[in-house]
Amino acid sequence: MKKLIALLMISVWLLPAAALAQVASITNFAATNPPLKVSFQVDGAFNDDIEEAIKSGLPASFNFMIKLEKVNSVFPNESVGEWEFRHTVKYNSLHDEYELTLDETGGKPFKVSNAEEMKKLMASCMAVSVEPAHLVPGANYRLRVKAELDSIDLPFILNNLFFFLEAFDFETDWHYYDFTHTI
Repeated sequence: MKKLIALLMISVWLLPAAALAQVASITNFAATNPPLKVSFQVDGAFNDDIEEAIKSGLPASFNFMIKLEKVNSVFPNESVGEWEFRHTVKYNSLHDEYELTLDETGGKPFKVSNAEEMKKLMASCMAVSVEPAHLVPGANYRLRVKAELDSIDLPFILNNLFFFLEAFDFETDWHYYDFTHTI
């Protein structure tokens, strides 16, 4: 009986966290070979709460991770390269516009006024170069792609006051793409 009560208490405590969990995934993945460039989109990256947090002026950042491994049949896979980049948005209510910074395009901030355009730019990556110095012709490789939302970048003291904003954070599962390098 004690175990059942404990299980119920844990379930009630964890249920709200599961209900708040954001489901997002990598879709529309494409890669060119050679040169190795990847494009993809993150579906499910925005919900009403995240949009409201951004509209209130809080900055949001999407972090993207790409890992490339040489696939070995006998030995463990060998890391060939890792790339990380970030998309950041901050809303300016005075001008009713969003300021975006996309690391893979040079990191120079630019502005858009349409919320749908902002969401599309924040959640998509187009022709990101991930060409390492050397790929062996005929060898098998695996690309892994993942996205995370660090929705709110607040000073340390405010993080303690607004702890509930962590419910907006999400991360996708790894998306895998296997290919054989050609010359």
